[in-house]
Amino acid sequence: MQPHERKIVRQVMRTCFGWFASLFFDFGSIAYVYELDGRIVGGTTISKFRIDDERSGGVVKWIFTLPEARGRGAASQLLDAAMQWFAEQQCHAVFACIEGYNTASSNRFSSRGFSIMSLREQLSRYGLQTARIWMHTVYGVTIGHFLWARVSGDAAGGAIPAPAPERSEATATGGSLDRQATPVHATRADQLLTFGVTALFHAVFAWLLVLRTGGALTVEVVVTFLVLIPALFGIRLLAMKLAASMKGLSTEYRPWDAGMLLSLVVHVLFGGIMPAPGTLYPKEQVYRYRDELPRLGFMAFAGAAELLGAGWILLLLLRSGVLPFADALPLQVALTYIRVFLIFDVLIPIFPFECFNGKRILDWNRLVWVVCVAATIALWLV
Repeated sequence: MQPHERKIVRQVMRTCFGWFASLFFDFGSIAYVYELDGRIVGGTTISKFRIDDERSGGVVKWIFTLPEARGRGAASQLLDAAMQWFAEQQCHAVFACIEGYNTASSNRFSSRGFSIMSLREQLSRYGLQTARIWMHTVYGVTIGHFLWARVSGDAAGGAIPAPAPERSEATATGGSLDRQATPVHATRADQLLTFGVTALFHAVFAWLLVLRTGGALTVEVVVTFLVLIPALFGIRLLAMKLAASMKGLSTEYRPWDAGMLLSLVVHVLFGGIMPAPGTLYPKEQVYRYRDELPRLGFMAFAGAAELLGAGWILLLLLRSGVLPFADALPLQVALTYIRVFLIFDVLIPIFPFECFNGKRILDWNRLVWVVCVAATIALWLV
C-alpha cells in the first residue's frame, strides 16, 4: 500500500465491516492491497511484535475484500503475502483473532496451517507473556473470538516458513483446504472444567457487584449466585446440546476467555452485568456457516427459548404469590439476571455481540427472531 492509498483502504474496510468496526481499524506495520482493474477492492493490515527476548510474533489484524473481488482468491492471496512478510521478519508465531462463526476467515486460516490456541496452551507456551499477545492481537477486548495461531516447530525461536504455492482453486470459504491444520478437540472433562470455571468466575463477578453497590455478602447471597449462574448457563447449554443432537450436529463447548475479562471490567468499573458464558460450536474446525445455518439456528433458538421460558415461569411465580417458601430473593435475582442475559442473547445480533444466539436466530429465521425479541421486551415491561 502506498501512503496516498490510506484513505481508500480505510473506505474499503468500512464498506466491508461497517462504521462501528472501522473505529477499531489500524494500518499496523504494513498493509497490502488487492487491485481489480486498477481499483483497490481489498486489503490486509499486519504487524510484528516482540513476545519475549527470543521470540517475535506476527498479527494479521484485518483482511477484507469487496464483493466484486470475491471468488477470485483475493483474500487468500492477501494472506499469502502476509505470511511471506512474516517469514521474512523471522516471526516465531503468527496470530489472528477470529469470531467463532466467521468461517470465511477461519477456513482460510486453517488452510494455511492455523488452529485455535486454547488459553491453557497460550499459558503453557508463553506464560505471563500471554498478556502481551492479547494486547497486540486485540484478543483481550473481544468477546466470542478465538486466538488462531500458526507456530513454528522450534519453540526456541524458529521462524514461520514462507507459504507454499497454492495447489488447488480457491473456494468460496477462503482458499484451498489441502494444507488444513489438524484441530485438537477438548475432551468432555476439559469442557466441563472450563464451563465450571466460567460459571464460577461469573458468580465471583456477581459477588463483587453486590459489594460495589453497598450490599452485604451474606451466606445466602453467596450461595444464591453460586447455584443460580451455573444453573442458568447449564440449562441454556443443555437445551442447545439437545437441539443440536436432534439435528445430528456434533458440538463442543468453548469458553470466551477474553469475554470473561470484559465481563469483569463491566462489573467492576460500570456496575453492570455482561454475561460471557461461552457457547457450543460444531466440532469440525472447517465447515461453511451457511451450510450449517439450519442446524445452528435451531440450536440457538433452543438456547434462547430456554432462557425465555425460565424467565416467564419465574415472573409468573413471583406475581402469583403462591411461592412454596417465604424468601423470594433467589427467584428475583434469577429473573433480573435472565432479563439482562436476554438483551445480549436475543436483542443485539450485531458486532460486537454476534457471538450470542440472536445473530444465529436472525440469520436462520427472521420471523422467529422477531418473536423472541417481542417475548424479551415483554418480559422487561410486564
